[in-house]
Order: sequence, then structure tokens, then C-alpha cells
Amino acid sequence: MEARQLKNLYTTSSVARRTQRAFSILLSTLFALGMHAQTSKPSAALDKDVILIGQQAKLELSLTYRVDGGATPVITWPTIGDTLTSHIEVVHDTSVDTVPQTKDGDPYLFQQLRTITITSFDSGYWAIPPFLFLLDGDTVETSPLLITVNTVQVDTAGAFKDIKEIYEVPWSWKDWLRENWTWLASGTVVLAILTTILILLLRKRRTAPITTAPEVVLPLHERALQALAELDRKQLWQQGLYKEYHSGVTDILRSYIEERFRIPALESTTDELLGALRMSSMTNNQREQLANLLRMADMVKFAKWTPLPAENEQLMAGSVQLIQQTTEVHGQA
Repeated sequence: MEARQLKNLYTTSSVARRTQRAFSILLSTLFALGMHAQTSKPSAALDKDVILIGQQAKLELSLTYRVDGGATPVITWPTIGDTLTSHIEVVHDTSVDTVPQTKDGDPYLFQQLRTITITSFDSGYWAIPPFLFLLDGDTVETSPLLITVNTVQVDTAGAFKDIKEIYEVPWSWKDWLRENWTWLASGTVVLAILTTILILLLRKRRTAPITTAPEVVLPLHERALQALAELDRKQLWQQGLYKEYHSGVTDILRSYIEERFRIPALESTTDELLGALRMSSMTNNQREQLANLLRMADMVKFAKWTPLPAENEQLMAGSVQLIQQTTEVHGQA
């Protein structure tokens, strides 16, 4: 009887422990999902929601996300044309910029920003519909906005005035020179050319043709490796100039990739560059190596992260290795 009671008590305790463990895993999962949803919510904001006809307003789109999970989320921004609606026109659209959120003291928190300049030539209350984003395959959207466009107020109670007579501006040499300076400059250039030719003919000087040696243009990979070697000799990181060192290495590497693969690497963010390289001849291992180098440099440049000496040396060695691999594999001269 006592053995059966002990067995039942042991079984009940095991079930309780398994239930408690499952409940803890469920809470951790829900908390992680809540943190992801909280930091990945896109937003849209206007710098002013009331304008006059023809005036401009700034519409800022942003999306905050975390990278401490190991992989950067795949973000697809909405496509924006020349108009948002039939009443709202797009004047200017900046590119997407990735910036760290250092104000929160979290080095793994990043934000993508995009600023759109809009205007309207129709008075009224116009709604700006939500912007749809794709985040790891899921659709998320911003909140809708409302902008008010007012007309210019006209004082109809005032008296009408006649059109004034045309004012004749007195003639002056300054105005004449301002209007005819191109002719004077062209005549002066022609006169100088004719004078030079006449002097050369009178002197009858014959100069031997000057032969210049053809400029030797080094292959792309040799130019990139020489630039890295020159930067390494400056010993920037040994002097505590980590940001300058990482910026210099990644700029050389991005310039090499831009010329090698015909991709605007210098003007792209890290995520945009890696996405564009998926259609290139670069292998998966090489893209993964490039991603590690660029992300470490981004942490130093934007999050003020202090790397270890071995990490500084690895940045240079990895860049040299990546250039040599992409050159040898694809036969780059």
C-alpha cells in the first residue's frame, strides 16, 4: 500500500514538472513574439498635417527591428510612384537608410528610414492610405494619415487697384555687359587663339613630337589589394581609430565589388548590397563571408562597438581573402 502511494506521488510530481516546463517554454515564446512585434511595427508620420496649396510636407516612413537573433529580417518596402493618391503628389523620395538606435543603449536595435516629400494642388481633407511592408513574408502596415490642404485667403472686401504702368529701367553699361558678356568672352577667346597661331607662324618653331609612355593600369584586384595594404600600413586601429579603420576597409571592399560585379555597392546599405549580390556570380559562402565583414564594420561605425585586436586583423585578412577568391574563381584579370 505504501509503495503504491509513493508511485502515485512520483507520477504526479513528474507530470507537474513537465507541465511547468511546457508553461515556461510557452511564456518565453510569447514574450519573444511580443518583442518582435513591438520592435518591427512600421510607422508613418508627417512633419505637418496642414499646408497651403503647392506647399510641401515631409512624410517619414520607418521600421525598427532587432538583429540579436542571428539573422537580419527580410524587409520589402512598398513601391511608391509619382503620386500617393489622385490628390497627393510625390516631389522627392529618398533611399532607404539603416541607422542604429543608440539612444536606447541597445547595439542590436536598428531602424530603416525613408523620407518622402509630398504636395497637393487640390484644397480639402485628403487621406493617406496605409503603407504595406513585407517582414519575413508577413504583411504589416502603417496607420493611415490625414492632411489638410487650404487655399490662399483673398480679401474680397478691399478695393480693386489698377495695373501700374510699365517702369522703364534706365540704360547702363553694367546691364549691357551682363546681357552680352558671352559674346565678349567668345571674341576674346577667338582673338587669343588667332594671336597665338600668328606668333607660332612668325617664329617658325618646330617642336619635336613628345611621346608619352602609355599609362599602366593595374588590374582591379591588384588595385584593391594595394589600397588595403596602404591602409594597413597606417596602423589606424593600433592608434584607437577603429571607426576610421573599419570605414576605410569596407569602402575599399565596396569599391571593388561595385566595379567587379557592376552593383552600386557604395550607395547601398548592407542589406541592399547582399540582396543584389544574390543575382551575381558570387557564391553563398563568399556572400556570407562578406556579410560578416560588413556587419562587424557597421557595429563599429554606428554602434560605437570596440573590436578586439584579433577582430581588426580578421577584417583585413577576410577582405584580402574575399578579393583573391572572387578574382581567382571567376578569372578576373
